Amino acid sequence: MLGMADVKRTSLLLLAALGVGACSGSTSSNPGSDAGPHPDGGEPTDSSHPTHPDGSKPDASKPDGSKPKPDGGAPTDGPSPDAGFPAGWLYTSDNQILISDGSSGKPWMGRGVNIDDIFLCGYDNTLWMTSPDKTLETIVSGLVSGWKPTFIRISLGMDSNPTVTSWLSNPTQYKTPMTGVINAIGANPGVHVLVTLRSDASMIGQDTVDGDPEATGLPSDSTSTPDATTFPMGTDPVYVALVDSFASSSFVMFGLTNEPGGDKLSSATISAAMSHAVGVIRAEEDHLHVPHHIVSVQGNGWTSDISFYAATPLPYDNVVYEVHGYPPSASGYTYSNIPVIIGEYGSLDSTAAATLYADLEAKQIPNLAWDFEPYSDCAPDLVTVTTSASTLTPTAWGSIVQGYLTSH
Repeated sequence: MLGMADVKRTSLLLLAALGVGACSGSTSSNPGSDAGPHPDGGEPTDSSHPTHPDGSKPDASKPDGSKPKPDGGAPTDGPSPDAGFPAGWLYTSDNQILISDGSSGKPWMGRGVNIDDIFLCGYDNTLWMTSPDKTLETIVSGLVSGWKPTFIRISLGMDSNPTVTSWLSNPTQYKTPMTGVINAIGANPGVHVLVTLRSDASMIGQDTVDGDPEATGLPSDSTSTPDATTFPMGTDPVYVALVDSFASSSFVMFGLTNEPGGDKLSSATISAAMSHAVGVIRAEEDHLHVPHHIVSVQGNGWTSDISFYAATPLPYDNVVYEVHGYPPSASGYTYSNIPVIIGEYGSLDSTAAATLYADLEAKQIPNLAWDFEPYSDCAPDLVTVTTSASTLTPTAWGSIVQGYLTSH
């Protein structure tokens, strides 16, 4: 979220003035965190190394900032109008995100919202619902038809609630239903999905001071794993498995985490972990000979600060830098040398929102409002809590965002 607990409290007071309820990802207000923790759960990830079917391991030690071939193989020599990507794939150039039509590229401007996984921001925190994936697909259907987003961020909170889940084991519990939901979102023409690994039991560095550790994990590796027996390769196998699930999905972007460390880690520590994780993803994509997906990396201060990336961008292609702000500041998301997305924003009245939207449109910065959840109060809420997948009633905040989305 923002950077400090008192700033969060200030934003919630503004929301109260708008008549929008505040909450956490469970049932109470959560000041030093994001707009509220996301629920999740299941069983701990298994201890398998991130190996390929042929027994080889991805090599994350070879950063490659050049343009990939359309099949994700060896980089091409020199730039091309579409960066070598098939039609429909996103790629970056300088501080822009572009979309390929197969022969050239044009700027891509995603506008949309955050939604929750099958834990429904704590409502289904033990996965007691019979078919939460179908419930979520119904929510998405109403969102797409009534709000017209072209960009949706869905957060995988596998270590966020009493029931802990994994992408690596017991697939029927979480991986299979969530894969179906993500594919259902991508079936809508022109809609791209930021698949964010919000929490996983293999993560480290959580902010345990400000009351929201589940939202602030940092991916680990073999040298920093929290449990060398259970997670010998840290979070690496999870990223490999996510690539395997969506290898050929042009509509998918990968988000490495949520708000790493809150404000308790150094920028150098965050950058090193992000660089390693991007390398793991790139190695698996190259092994599978698929195009390089956009990967979103997060910053410091509840990812309100990405300035250190502008000073030293990560040495990989197709990386974007994610800002959260309640509300975001123009200085925090405006950079001439790196592409930026706003992964979360809120706490805006209609006047402030109009100013923000005008600036984002002028700078062509993709953005995602928080939070579209009719089953649980995850302030700032875009819809009222109706515990109905088909009754999607905008709040005052939601009406502002809906008006913006439907006007484009």
